[in-house]
Amino acid sequence: MLQQLGIRNDQLIGFLLVLLRVSVVFAVLPLFGSKSFPAQFRIGMILTLSLALTPLVNVKAGVDEIGMLVIRETLFSVVLGLTVRVLFFAIDTAGQAISTVTGMSMANVFNPEIGQSTEISRFYSILAIFLFFALDMHHYFIYALTKSFSFVPVGSANIKSMAETGIELGAKVFVLAVKLSAPAITIVLITNILLGVLYKLIPQFNIFFVAYPLYLALGFLVILLTIPMVMVLLNGYFSDMKTDLNLLLLTGGKR
Repeated sequence: MLQQLGIRNDQLIGFLLVLLRVSVVFAVLPLFGSKSFPAQFRIGMILTLSLALTPLVNVKAGVDEIGMLVIRETLFSVVLGLTVRVLFFAIDTAGQAISTVTGMSMANVFNPEIGQSTEISRFYSILAIFLFFALDMHHYFIYALTKSFSFVPVGSANIKSMAETGIELGAKVFVLAVKLSAPAITIVLITNILLGVLYKLIPQFNIFFVAYPLYLALGFLVILLTIPMVMVLLNGYFSDMKTDLNLLLLTGGKR
C-alpha cells in the first residue's frame, strides 16, 4: 500500500519519529501544552512542523530497533522541553510557598499550565509567559528544535546523559523557587520574630487577630516591590536557557 503511494518504509519511520519528538516537546512547552490551548491548532502546528522536518531525517533501522529509538526520542524530547518548562514549575512552587507563609493559600485557582494552584502562582506564571513571548523565546526554541535534528539525529541521544540532565533540571526548580520566594519568606520570618517579642512584652495582645491581616498586607507589598527583581531574574533564566539549549545540542546529547 505504501509502496503504491510512493512512500518507503524508512520515510514513514522517519516521519513517525520526527512526529514523536515534536509532539512530546510541544506537550511539555508552556502555553502550547496547556489545556487552554486549542487542540486543533496544536495538532496542526505539530503535523506541519513534522512534515517540514522529515526530509532532514535519515533513519536506517530495523523493526527490532524501533523500540529503543522511541525510548531515546521520548527521553531527549522531554529533556529538551524541560529546559523551558522547569521555570514554570519553579514559579508554581515559589507561588505556593509565598501563599502559604502569607496566608493566601486559601484562595486557589485552576492554572491551565500546572493545574490546581494559587493566585500568586498564576500571577507569576502570566508574567513569565508575557516575558517568554516578548523576548521571542518561542521563536528561538522552535529554531533549536529544528536544529536538534542536525546536531542530535534521531535515535542518537545518550540515555544516561539525558537522565542526568533531567535530574539537573529538576534541581533547578528548587533553586529558582527559593530565589523567587526568598523576599516574602524573609519578611514573614522577621515579622513572626517581632510579633513573638511583642507578645512576650504584652501578653494581653491578641496576636492572632493582628497577624493574619499583617501577613496579607506584607505579602502584597513584597510582591509589588519585588516585581522588577522577579523580571530581572526571569530574564536571566531565559538567557541561561539559551545556553542550556546550545550545550544540549552542540554536545549531541552527550555531556
